[in-house]
Amino acid sequence: MHSKEFVEKMKERLVEEKDRLQDELGQFGHHEEIGDRADDNALEIEMDEVSEDIAETLRADLAKVEKALQKIEDGTYGMTDDGKEIPESRLEVIPWADTLAEK
Repeated sequence: MHSKEFVEKMKERLVEEKDRLQDELGQFGHHEEIGDRADDNALEIEMDEVSEDIAETLRADLAKVEKALQKIEDGTYGMTDDGKEIPESRLEVIPWADTLAEK
């Protein structure tokens, strides 16, 4: 089991990451019209598609961070779904990790 101090440190990092992801997602809700020519409209559509892909990645990352924060509240942070302990060295790199590193 991970120490209370370690879990608190990871919680701080997770909250910071959650805030960052939410800020980034908020920026995707605003886009400007590029122009009214066909070329401009095609570029705008392409940019919207790329933005949606990025936003989807950010939403997935946010869900992982929120799951890790919930696991802290539940007292199961740092454990895989099948009950194995995730090494602190892995959590230091990926605080929202919920699996063991593959060898």
